[in-house]
Amino acid sequence: MVVKASNPRKKTFCACCPKWEIKRPEQCSNTKTYKAKKYYFCTKKCKDRFEKSPEKFMAMESAWP
Repeated sequence: MVVKASNPRKKTFCACCPKWEIKRPEQCSNTKTYKAKKYYFCTKKCKDRFEKSPEKFMAMESAWP
């Protein structure tokens, strides 16, 4: 019998590369708070891309895992 955890840890993904999982978000140095929500990035380059046009990434957010 397989028992699932009652509160499994929600996965966190890069806001620009939605297939790239942020394994330890609490240690991630590339973050940005935008419209009261915290976003994580796999690299500074991704964070810079997001900062240039955050609305572009917000439109794609519904397709994220």
